[in-house]
Amino acid sequence: MSDQADFVFPEAGSANHTGKDPMALALSTTQIGRIGENIVGAQLMLASSGRLSPFAPLADDGGVDLLLHDKVSGRSVTIQVKGRVAKAQETLGYVQFDVRTSTFRDGPDMFLLAVLLDMQQGSVQRAWLIPMAELPAVSMRKAEKLAITPSPNSASKDRYTPYRCQDMREVAERLIDHLDRTGVES
Repeated sequence: MSDQADFVFPEAGSANHTGKDPMALALSTTQIGRIGENIVGAQLMLASSGRLSPFAPLADDGGVDLLLHDKVSGRSVTIQVKGRVAKAQETLGYVQFDVRTSTFRDGPDMFLLAVLLDMQQGSVQRAWLIPMAELPAVSMRKAEKLAITPSPNSASKDRYTPYRCQDMREVAERLIDHLDRTGVES
């Protein structure tokens, strides 16, 4: 006979020993960020039919969330992913994404990918792909951050319109175009 009781997982929506709903916890910003990075990596792999292969660093302290390796050219680009959770359509105005100046790096193969996440669907609702070299010119400096405030409205004509992508297929196409344009023949 065992002295240990069997552990039973509570059903979704049932109260735990504290009397609180265990499914009522909110995701932390760190969790949302990691989920966003994984969604972005998976969707870029799918949208490129496997041409782009994402890699994530073990430590996320240098402004690089994903390294995308192009299996065709053998080249890579680095991506800093910034995600926000989408709100109800009627409340969407502008969305703010911040890049800390301490982790900001610019280079010819470095990009900011700001994404509006649909957490219910596990997908990207809207995306903005901005070359890091252009970020200082299109962002607002706030304390120790570079902030962008794009509108997710597909009809908007703000300064971020040239960077707005309707879906992850468009993001993949733009990245592949960059890799093809800047690649060197072997």
